[in-house]
Amino acid sequence: MNVASPRAPVRRDSACPSEQGLNETVMTSSLDEIQTKGEPLEQEIHLLKSVFEAIRDPLFVLNRKGEVLKVNPKGGELFNTSPEELHQMLFVDLIALDDRIAFQEGIEAMERGEEISLNLHVVNRMKEEIPVLCFGSLRGETYCLTLLDQREEIRRVKEWERLKQELTEKIREKDQYARELQVMRDLFRERTREVEKMKEEALLLSYTDDLTGIYNHRFFIQQLTLEVERQKRYGSPLSLLMIDIDYFKHYNDHNGHLAGDEALKGIALLIQHGVRQSDIVARYGGEEFGAILVNTGKREAMEIAERVRRLVAETAFPNEKEQPNRDLTVSIGVATFAPPIATLTDLIREADNALYRAKRAGRNRVEG
Repeated sequence: MNVASPRAPVRRDSACPSEQGLNETVMTSSLDEIQTKGEPLEQEIHLLKSVFEAIRDPLFVLNRKGEVLKVNPKGGELFNTSPEELHQMLFVDLIALDDRIAFQEGIEAMERGEEISLNLHVVNRMKEEIPVLCFGSLRGETYCLTLLDQREEIRRVKEWERLKQELTEKIREKDQYARELQVMRDLFRERTREVEKMKEEALLLSYTDDLTGIYNHRFFIQQLTLEVERQKRYGSPLSLLMIDIDYFKHYNDHNGHLAGDEALKGIALLIQHGVRQSDIVARYGGEEFGAILVNTGKREAMEIAERVRRLVAETAFPNEKEQPNRDLTVSIGVATFAPPIATLTDLIREADNALYRAKRAGRNRVEG
């Protein structure tokens, strides 16, 4: 009898091929799903990191204890400290002592849900105090703080203040210069007026008789020359009076030179009153006077001469009763520029001749 051989035993500790494949499929599917979901998250984290590092102002993230959880590169640059070192510090330790109370008040404000804006001073590794403007708010369980370095702004403000001060000083200097210049101009104008006045006075003195104050012989001849030329050009009438004090030497000898000088001054004044304002009266020399009568014909000149003679005769002078004719009088010769008179010399000669005739006829009279 044949005896059948025994069956080999079946192993129970290993999975069958079909179960193993199933497990591998499930594991592969889970890894793919995790990878699929993780890639966007990783990309987002990378993006946030890039944005965080790209922020141009120092940015700090603190926990509720005030510890630095995160800081961007600009924060490290501000304090001249690596981010790793800053992560081991309390943010309040970076603030100047005088500003810590203000920062603590800012923390309390952020706890109440407020956004803060504080002017603070932070201290870097070299113990330099840096002015910053701190903006902060509470986001969940973290404080987000942004610091704006104010050094450049302060420098610009100081530079602006310096420039403004310089401008103000320049304006002040300009105003001062303008005032000084105006003073100099006023002084110059005043001096100019004084010089012009002195010139006028000097000119007047050069044309004025020292004793009587009327025009002198030089000015008389100059003006008579001009009037003669004007008469020749335009034909306007022109007359001349030559006036001489009668017996003046007798008056001067008996009363003295001082009395004689007073008589000369008085008669000069009377002549000026007797002629018109437009006429020119001068001391021709000694006791003789001349009067240029512009725009005046012979008849009117004779009337003016008579008025002058009468004024002198009717005026009382000291001791005039001792004069030969018992009065201090004048004789007047009148000449008018008309043919045969053709030159200045002719006009003066004719007036002198008329005066001579008045003297010969008894004095105290007018001849023309």
